[in-house]
Amino acid sequence: MSQDMMVEDGLATLRQKVTQLLQQHTAYDMLPVSFRLVVFDATLQIPSGLALLLQNVWDSENNAYVGMLTVTDILVLVRHYYDQYAYAEAMSEISNLGLDAFKDLYRKITERSCNTLALHPLKSLYDAARMLIGTDYHSLALVDTDTHSAQDSVVSVLSLYSILRFVSMNFKEKRLLREPLADRQIGTYEEIATATMDTRVIEVIHVFVDKNISVVPIVDEQGKVVNVFEDKDVMIMARDDALGNLDIPVCEAIQRRPDDFAGVLTCRITDTLLSVMDLLRTSQLHRLIVVDEEEHLVGIVSLSDILRAIML
Repeated sequence: MSQDMMVEDGLATLRQKVTQLLQQHTAYDMLPVSFRLVVFDATLQIPSGLALLLQNVWDSENNAYVGMLTVTDILVLVRHYYDQYAYAEAMSEISNLGLDAFKDLYRKITERSCNTLALHPLKSLYDAARMLIGTDYHSLALVDTDTHSAQDSVVSVLSLYSILRFVSMNFKEKRLLREPLADRQIGTYEEIATATMDTRVIEVIHVFVDKNISVVPIVDEQGKVVNVFEDKDVMIMARDDALGNLDIPVCEAIQRRPDDFAGVLTCRITDTLLSVMDLLRTSQLHRLIVVDEEEHLVGIVSLSDILRAIML
């Protein structure tokens, strides 16, 4: 049997067994023993601090789940107001903008809807994973129906990270995960958006929104990865009430990061799928930057890349 046929056979076996694992467990199995869930009313106004992130939105009039507010949504809002208004005027507009009105504005700006993905908690993890990797969203809501009122009841949120973490911790046949990324062809290695330390923050925000991504590698003149700029960095600026100065370079913006920032975590294309999954799990990241031996940018491997590769 040729090497290519052996790789294909191993991949088919891996996909079958991972799929079986996810089909045998429900989304309900992912719920911790104790946790806190915050749900906001759709009529709530978006504060000027833009602090309401990754939260469920509830339609109190119809007693129904209507969607999720994400970091990407906020970046769309930031770019829109940067292009259309002066900072003081933008903050005044945002402070009076309700979440329900924001959904209409978001649809008008982007010609797409906010994240309204929802799944019953007793559906399988396989169903949840398929739903997520079929879109460009990272999370979905687990919504049950109240037996007394027959109305929606938001139970929790399930993410790509939590699903991959479950697979990493519970998949027994580790040997099937010992092939390098190159053999599995996992990740993105062409047309990768980059920036430099001198790139303006607003330029990176444009990339985030246009490409619907959450991280841009920062490279030097030789193409070596020296840092990353994440959507979270924009949120730190929002926390510090610094969105009025989006023309500052990336090198200034990243100085606002907390002291415990983990730094840039990378991997090699020769690393095994198992090692990459373990690193993502322990670091609680959604993607790794792929570099060569001299730290030149090679590609990016994300949670969705991995799940697409290991599922039927």
